[in-house]
Amino acid sequence: MKLQIAVPAPAMAVAFATLVAGAAQAQPASVDNVVAVAKPVHYTGPCPGVIQFVGTIFSASPATVSYRWERSDGVTSEPRTVFVSGGSKTVETTWRLGTPTKVVRGSQRLRVLSPGDTYSTEASFAVACGAAANHVPWGLRPGD
Repeated sequence: MKLQIAVPAPAMAVAFATLVAGAAQAQPASVDNVVAVAKPVHYTGPCPGVIQFVGTIFSASPATVSYRWERSDGVTSEPRTVFVSGGSKTVETTWRLGTPTKVVRGSQRLRVLSPGDTYSTEASFAVACGAAANHVPWGLRPGD
């Protein structure tokens, strides 16, 4: 047995016009910019030092974004996904490191995997902890 539903032609035309108009206005998802910063840029204090990385993903239109963090020592995070509703979305990660006898320098960047393939600039930092914090070569105060 077949079920037939009668749809008046004017209603079908309105539904089709609405669908076509919506498709014409839809923009493909894209990421406009990606920014990453290290906080603090210079760490002095007890070991290990903790550097927080804050990334911002900018998209003019709504987009589901896949991203990962890439460290200067070659370690990368697992891909993660966030929804940017149009505007920006902030994502974060941390890195714990430091050797009591030396200053450690490094960086991390945020990489958007999709849509597109976009990188932030590198968010650089330096860590002087333990004994190295007593002889900070860059003339910083704790918390700078």
